[in-house]
Amino acid sequence: MPMKIHTVSCALVGASRKSVKSLAIGKNPVNARAAQIEEFGLDKMVDAHGLSSPDTVVEAIVSGIRLGRFVPGQKLVEADLTQSIGVSRGPVREALKRLAAEGIVSLTRHRGAYIRVLTRAEVEQTLVVLEVLTGLMARLAAETVRRGGHAAKMREAFRWLAIYKAGSDSGIEQIEKRRHFYDTLAEIGGNQELDRIMPAMQIHLLRMQTLPYQTAEDKRLQLLSYSEVTEAVLAGNPKLAERAMRKHLRRTRAHLKHVSDAAFAPPKAGP
Repeated sequence: MPMKIHTVSCALVGASRKSVKSLAIGKNPVNARAAQIEEFGLDKMVDAHGLSSPDTVVEAIVSGIRLGRFVPGQKLVEADLTQSIGVSRGPVREALKRLAAEGIVSLTRHRGAYIRVLTRAEVEQTLVVLEVLTGLMARLAAETVRRGGHAAKMREAFRWLAIYKAGSDSGIEQIEKRRHFYDTLAEIGGNQELDRIMPAMQIHLLRMQTLPYQTAEDKRLQLLSYSEVTEAVLAGNPKLAERAMRKHLRRTRAHLKHVSDAAFAPPKAGP
């Protein structure tokens, strides 16, 4: 299956905000508020939702990660955040502590705050967990796909993955379309607790961190895996759907074992 694959560079920070804005709103209320902040502005969001200053900073950073303005290893400068968000240093420091506790930001004495870079071991452990959770997600979707308009949603989610053939979107848009595929599986399955348990931001960071190291063949195999999952779900075969999804995660783990150590290297200390 020959495909033209878009070349991914480190220019994820410059990804288009408009094209992914509608995709940034997930089931998680944190993600939804972050997307609303991006669309309507910080002042309006604070008035509408009564967000405290630390909450505002948290949502702004999460939104920035979603939209590719912040990438793994990028330093977060307190002065820049206070100026761009319009808050004092106290709320910024409190927000960074919260995000560090959630595994989204790393805080060190010498490097300061930066968007978390997962180590090779952390990536491996995360994928072990995701194999179980996404396998269950696919199983649940297959059990309920014939209700309502679920089948049409599933087909549409897979159609969005045509990016792997067209190769016309930016790196961040590729990541968002993959996320939409999983969001659709979760929506069809209907288990809200599973949706809450999924480490959405860690998954997003993992994808951003490894995307520049993917080859055309890697993406071809990904599309094949998603096709197998989609077919099993649409067939209403829970066992086959779970097996296909878990196979996809095992394939991803095997691939990442051969990725350059540079993908997992911590950021260098600044001057």
